[in-house]
Amino acid sequence: MDKEILRILLFIFVGFLGGGVWFFISGRNKDRKERHKRTAKYWSYAGIVVGTTFISTLGGIYWILFCLSVSIGAAFEVGKILLDFQIQFRVVAISIGIIVILLFCVSGLIFSNRVLVFTYLSVAVFDAFSQLTGQSFGKTKMAPRISPNKTWEGFAGGILFATSFGIFFFWVIGKNVIESLPLTFGISILSLSGDLSASWLKRKAKIKDYSNLLPGHGGILDRFDSLIFTLTGLVLLRMVGFFYTKL
Repeated sequence: MDKEILRILLFIFVGFLGGGVWFFISGRNKDRKERHKRTAKYWSYAGIVVGTTFISTLGGIYWILFCLSVSIGAAFEVGKILLDFQIQFRVVAISIGIIVILLFCVSGLIFSNRVLVFTYLSVAVFDAFSQLTGQSFGKTKMAPRISPNKTWEGFAGGILFATSFGIFFFWVIGKNVIESLPLTFGISILSLSGDLSASWLKRKAKIKDYSNLLPGHGGILDRFDSLIFTLTGLVLLRMVGFFYTKL
């Protein structure tokens, strides 16, 4: 692991510690059950982010095995709900799913460790802050029939924070920060597309979460839908020559 990535990992770790303190202070007035629920969700999310980031720093076979594990969990969740759909829809969904899994897993061979770290953290930042800003300032619904909680204000907030993270990341590793702008914007669009696609399938299946494999977060696909879609999209773009970056 290079020194620059280690600094970013330490920054994330310290950030979650600080967030945990704020979370504790802000939740003191809530009842005990609600505090425990909020705390468990926060620290489990912190563990997922830190753990996934660490695996992305290893890259290669470790990242491929991680992607394969996520894919198996996601396939299990989608497979259960597909039983309620017509055979034609199931065939199309399974075919697309196989292609997505292959492209998602092969990202560990195509991209460097730094690209994997940057992509995952950009997705995580966009997802987290689009939700937070949407909850705080969101008024204009983006796709009410697919994802009622998605707002344009949340989307703008997510892009703002993802862009800020991209600038910070490129500054830490000594790259031109301007180069981070189109990259983080593209990742944000792919991340949103993945989230909306997963939400569309949930609405079609009339379910709230894909499963309860990750207590407090729903299922594997509820947590990793944006990452799967983003890396799949980037691999496709790389294969046709539209995406290339040296980090």
